[in-house]
Amino acid sequence: MSKPLISVVMSVYNGSQYLREAVDSILNQTCTDFEFIIIDDGSTDGTAAILDSCTDPRIRVIRHKNQGLTKSLNLGIREAQGTYVARQDADDRSFPERLATQAAFLDSHPEIPLVGSAVKVISSAGAELATFRHPTDSAEIATTLRTYNCFWHGSIMFRRDSFLELGGYDERFVTAQDYDMWLRFSERHLLANLPEPLYAYRFTAGSVTVKRMVSQHRLAVLARRLAEERACGSGNTPEDIAPYLAAPLSLAEKGQIINNYKPWCRLLLKNDLAGEAATLMAALFRHHPNPLFRVAFAVARQFKTPSLLTRFLEHA
Repeated sequence: MSKPLISVVMSVYNGSQYLREAVDSILNQTCTDFEFIIIDDGSTDGTAAILDSCTDPRIRVIRHKNQGLTKSLNLGIREAQGTYVARQDADDRSFPERLATQAAFLDSHPEIPLVGSAVKVISSAGAELATFRHPTDSAEIATTLRTYNCFWHGSIMFRRDSFLELGGYDERFVTAQDYDMWLRFSERHLLANLPEPLYAYRFTAGSVTVKRMVSQHRLAVLARRLAEERACGSGNTPEDIAPYLAAPLSLAEKGQIINNYKPWCRLLLKNDLAGEAATLMAALFRHHPNPLFRVAFAVARQFKTPSLLTRFLEHA
């Protein structure tokens, strides 16, 4: 049996709410030369039943106890048979032309091992909220990556051999594993983003936990630090980064985390999703250094009034 051109790799943990939609978005691709590897990362909801009902022969399900996204993705990519690997998250959607478009780009650009795309941001209900675009020029991407992650993880397609040569995702990273990976890619290769939206990223306020805010911020900082260390030939980062993640937040870090998520709050309010905005702001403002501000917001959020929520956001 010939190997597929593309391996789509998705990890899912308790993702039954949107899983069928995500799976169908891959099965309905115009490009059919793919396998679909789905890692059930120890789910305890209805995920297993949904996967059991999937009869398409291109789907291969791997089940193991809960190990987290990073280890699950490394496992799936090691098992993959395709020349190219496309990521897909269990609550998002790929547009029908996505695989064909990205594979054609990589076919015609052998010097580039990784390509992303613009994305449509959708709500929990699937309504379109915005279109987000990142740099498409390889030089601009390399420069931008030194400051922030200019790729959407789920939108990525890369050459499997290049990924494995770089050692795969760093399993110390429970979040921001993609940012660290793209930084390592960029140190050796040209990278690209396609300007057209090929992927729909679902933003749900309830999934952004306080713990995740902290780890995402700190591990993004660590990814940049590791890149700087590699650039100057040093390496002072300890193998165990758990103490770094568990350390109390400084005032500066609290301010940075709040600023990181303010645009998402504004996007929700702009699209008349005051309830979701209030949920996100409640998690966000737990980092606010002023206890009176936190108490005042706890009262104000009950009203879910957009103008009132906006005032708190402006003064946070």
